[in-house]
Amino acid sequence: MNLTESTFDQLCEMFSYTPKGRPLDVKESAELLGLSTDTLEGYRYRGVGPRYFMPKGTRRVWYSERDLLAWLASGLRYSTSDQPEECAAA
Repeated sequence: MNLTESTFDQLCEMFSYTPKGRPLDVKESAELLGLSTDTLEGYRYRGVGPRYFMPKGTRRVWYSERDLLAWLASGLRYSTSDQPEECAAA
Protein backbone atom coordinates (compact mmCIF):
# COMPACT_ATOMS: atom_id res chain seq x y z
CA MET A 1 0.00 0.00 0.00
CA ASN A 2 1.35 3.45 -0.93
CA LEU A 3 1.14 5.21 2.42
CA THR A 4 1.25 8.71 0.99
CA GLU A 5 -2.00 7.96 -0.84
CA SER A 6 -3.69 5.92 1.90
CA THR A 7 -7.23 6.90 2.69
CA PHE A 8 -8.31 7.48 6.24
CA ASP A 9 -10.29 4.24 6.12
CA GLN A 10 -7.20 2.32 4.99
CA LEU A 11 -5.15 3.83 7.82
CA CYS A 12 -7.87 2.93 10.34
CA GLU A 13 -7.88 -0.64 9.04
CA MET A 14 -4.09 -0.85 9.13
CA PHE A 15 -4.00 0.09 12.81
CA SER A 16 -7.33 -1.51 13.82
CA TYR A 17 -8.50 1.92 14.89
CA THR A 18 -12.12 2.93 15.35
CA PRO A 19 -12.34 6.66 14.64
CA LYS A 20 -13.97 9.04 17.08
CA GLY A 21 -14.83 11.46 14.27
CA ARG A 22 -13.41 14.54 15.98
CA PRO A 23 -10.07 16.13 16.80
CA LEU A 24 -8.19 14.46 19.65
CA ASP A 25 -6.63 16.25 22.60
CA VAL A 26 -3.05 15.62 23.72
CA LYS A 27 -3.94 12.83 26.15
CA GLU A 28 -6.06 10.94 23.60
CA SER A 29 -3.43 11.46 20.91
CA ALA A 30 -0.60 10.18 23.09
CA GLU A 31 -2.69 7.14 23.99
CA LEU A 32 -3.40 6.39 20.32
CA LEU A 33 0.32 6.65 19.51
CA GLY A 34 1.41 4.65 22.56
CA LEU A 35 3.43 7.57 23.90
CA SER A 36 3.44 9.59 27.07
CA THR A 37 2.03 13.11 26.86
CA ASP A 38 5.52 14.39 27.75
CA THR A 39 7.05 12.55 24.79
CA LEU A 40 4.38 13.90 22.44
CA GLU A 41 5.03 17.40 23.79
CA GLY A 42 8.76 16.96 23.19
CA TYR A 43 8.11 15.84 19.61
CA ARG A 44 5.90 18.90 19.10
CA TYR A 45 8.58 21.18 20.56
CA ARG A 46 11.27 19.72 18.29
CA GLY A 47 8.98 19.61 15.24
CA VAL A 48 9.37 15.87 14.67
CA GLY A 49 5.94 14.61 15.63
CA PRO A 50 2.58 14.63 13.89
CA ARG A 51 0.98 17.86 12.72
CA TYR A 52 -1.20 19.60 15.28
CA PHE A 53 -3.32 22.67 15.53
CA MET A 54 -3.90 25.25 18.21
CA PRO A 55 -6.90 27.49 17.59
CA LYS A 56 -6.10 31.18 17.70
CA GLY A 57 -6.46 32.66 21.17
CA THR A 58 -6.22 29.29 22.93
CA ARG A 59 -3.52 27.20 24.50
CA ARG A 60 -5.23 23.92 23.62
CA VAL A 61 -3.49 21.54 21.25
CA TRP A 62 -5.50 19.24 19.01
CA TYR A 63 -4.59 16.53 16.53
CA SER A 64 -6.38 15.15 13.51
CA GLU A 65 -6.95 11.40 13.70
CA ARG A 66 -5.79 11.08 10.10
CA ASP A 67 -2.56 12.99 10.81
CA LEU A 68 -1.82 10.76 13.81
CA LEU A 69 -2.37 7.55 11.84
CA ALA A 70 -0.41 8.87 8.85
CA TRP A 71 2.48 9.79 11.16
CA LEU A 72 2.46 6.27 12.59
CA ALA A 73 2.40 4.80 9.07
CA SER A 74 5.33 7.02 8.04
CA GLY A 75 7.50 4.84 10.28
CA LEU A 76 6.83 1.70 8.21
CA ARG A 77 10.05 -0.21 7.52
CA TYR A 78 10.80 -3.59 5.99
CA SER A 79 14.25 -3.93 7.51
CA THR A 80 16.29 -2.32 10.27
CA SER A 81 18.64 -1.17 7.51
CA ASP A 82 15.88 0.91 5.85
CA GLN A 83 16.62 4.61 6.09
CA PRO A 84 13.83 6.74 7.56
CA GLU A 85 12.15 9.18 5.20
CA GLU A 86 12.02 12.88 5.94
CA CYS A 87 9.60 13.62 8.75
CA ALA A 88 6.24 14.43 7.16
CA ALA A 89 2.88 14.12 8.76
CA ALA A 90 0.85 13.92 5.54
